[in-house]
Amino acid sequence: MKWLEEVNKESFTSDQILSFDEYMQLFNKNPRRECRTSCIYLKDMFDYFSKNEQHAFHIFINSHPSAPPVHGQQIVQQEIYQNILNFIEEGYNNKFLLLVGPNGSAKSSLIKKIMLGAEDYSKLDDGALFSFSWIFPIDHFVKGSLGLGKGVAQKELTSYSKLEDHEISAILPSELKDHPLLLIPIKVRQKMINQALQDFPKILESIRKSYLYNGDLSKRNRMIFDSLLKNYKGDFKEVYKHIRVERFSIDKRYSIGAATIEPQMHVDARLQQITMDKRLGSLPPSLQSLNLFSVQGEIVLSNRGILEYSDLLKRPLDTYKYLLMTMESQSINLHGILTELDIFFIGSSNEIHFAAFKQHPDFNSFKGRFNFVKVPYLLNYRYEQEIYKDQIGNIQQKSNFEPHALESICLWSIMTRLRASQAKNYKEKKLGKLSESLNPLEKTLFIADEVFPENFDTESKQILKQGKTLIESEFFNDPLYEGKFGISPREIKQLIYELAQENKVVTFIDVVDYLKILSEKKLQYDFLNIAAHGDYHNSPRCIELIEHYELNKFDHELRDSLGLIDDRSYEDYIKRYISNVTALIKGDKIKNPVTGKSEPSDMYFIREFENNINLKEDAENFRSHMISRIGAYSLDNPGKKLKYTDVFEDLVNKLQESFRNEQKKMIQKIAQNIVYFEEKKTTGQSSSINKDSEDLIQSTLDNLLKKHTYSEQGAMRLIKLLIKRKYENVTS
Repeated sequence: MKWLEEVNKESFTSDQILSFDEYMQLFNKNPRRECRTSCIYLKDMFDYFSKNEQHAFHIFINSHPSAPPVHGQQIVQQEIYQNILNFIEEGYNNKFLLLVGPNGSAKSSLIKKIMLGAEDYSKLDDGALFSFSWIFPIDHFVKGSLGLGKGVAQKELTSYSKLEDHEISAILPSELKDHPLLLIPIKVRQKMINQALQDFPKILESIRKSYLYNGDLSKRNRMIFDSLLKNYKGDFKEVYKHIRVERFSIDKRYSIGAATIEPQMHVDARLQQITMDKRLGSLPPSLQSLNLFSVQGEIVLSNRGILEYSDLLKRPLDTYKYLLMTMESQSINLHGILTELDIFFIGSSNEIHFAAFKQHPDFNSFKGRFNFVKVPYLLNYRYEQEIYKDQIGNIQQKSNFEPHALESICLWSIMTRLRASQAKNYKEKKLGKLSESLNPLEKTLFIADEVFPENFDTESKQILKQGKTLIESEFFNDPLYEGKFGISPREIKQLIYELAQENKVVTFIDVVDYLKILSEKKLQYDFLNIAAHGDYHNSPRCIELIEHYELNKFDHELRDSLGLIDDRSYEDYIKRYISNVTALIKGDKIKNPVTGKSEPSDMYFIREFENNINLKEDAENFRSHMISRIGAYSLDNPGKKLKYTDVFEDLVNKLQESFRNEQKKMIQKIAQNIVYFEEKKTTGQSSSINKDSEDLIQSTLDNLLKKHTYSEQGAMRLIKLLIKRKYENVTS
């Protein structure tokens, strides 16, 4: 029965039920925590879980069984957070947050993660939330001996909150989850809050504008309170005996502090009279004479939490027109009963319905009470890949995706969402011309990894790097913004399943072949019908760029797997070059490590180095930029030891390339024997391949597996393709 002990430990704790006096003691210990409106609560929740190194809030990437992580969308996350900060400034949630974007851009997923984050937070001590119920004991607790009779002599009479179930005649919960502080008369409450939060001036300023400072109990709770107070002839202490303060946790599944209204639902809140309910016949006579009502609906359930309107603009406008007044007054009118609310209102809409909404005559009325947050498709292929990794893992037994297969899919998906930069959009002419020269693949790689085109000189790379933010935001305020169109993640998931269905081993070539067929299906995909602008929106050309890029990457991996060792120390080699160049520019001498004498810069070595990296730009400009890069690195990384191979990774690649040219003889040998090797693998014999050639090919395949995680089948296919495309004419 150990499991039962664990359940008892986790499912219930004694501090979940408090008397009103115990709650006030809790308030006095931590007034900052107990004086929180929903917007302050959500800010605390975001701050508690914090951000990662990529500036993404952890609540969006934490794992939940019912909601996969939301990758990317940092700009959207920050906008949501900023809106919450704005609400705190206002003192209440005075705007409806509407996430707008194309279908499948993670709008609903973002909202769901906020709700689940609030669920997780509400279960922690820092995220504790409290409301209350009214407790009415059986008669002998409030009459005559006040419970001093047999069987109840040990009961605490200062509160009915801890009574056993059989000692209670009726319980009336607070359906709106009214805050316990609202039970204190307003003037006393305001004075108490002022004193309690004097060390938190910003929070106090916000609370003074909120319902906690200026509001009141819900209609039903106010009626019960006043009736009891009258019955006890103004003795508040007797009234508070009936209060049981209860901790509650936000739970979307059971609509506790978090609820979703689907587009087909029209009634969000309603009243039902409960006084005549036979189950409540044991209420005190003074309460039975009142017309008590029960408030119901999603708005009621989500009070003091989050309410999502899924696909809001699919509903008839009249069904959410009341939100204008609700946003302005913090309340909702239920058949003449004004009910105060503390809800973070958020919803979603696709671009089609939003475009139609903007044409509606009432749009300007809504614009003042709505904040629209743009949620485009991702434009960073690294984040895009993260979306599908679990899917790839789930189908691994059926189909194996080789290295770069998923990458090629995601590169293409991002390229379908981009627009060609236009120089006229940039104040800096050089930046405008450089950004305009980027093809879709180059732009995709630059956005994700700051990879520069090979033909860019050092100055161009520096200009492009400094202007990255401008390039990423070029079309942000344009009606046809990047990420508004293109293939959706939902369609990519289907594409992956279809590839897996057709191939036991999926290489990037299989992806390329599949995309070529898909690009002909213009009736199925709207983005394929966008007019081409150079290489942009030209799917065949985009696929060609990807094929060439991935083939070159495999070429590098193949060379790396040939078994040759480059024993040069690139760190020392680059350091020596920089030292000589620095001395040359400054007109200084440099110490010869062999003789110990100070000598002029070694121009022979400098030119040899520049020849090895195949330098094509002006040598003096290049040398000057190398020194500038070291200075910039030192400023960006104060106190960090300088490592030349980290600062000049591009030089390392070029030096390695010069070495790789020496590997062509090995590739010649593979090209001449690959067919015979495959024949021997299939039949078990071949007289046309010698032992050395067989060992070379097998060791290369083994290295491709160990170093780059290829399967033998996938590696063989790509080797043959590479030889056909790049080395078919290689002869010994």
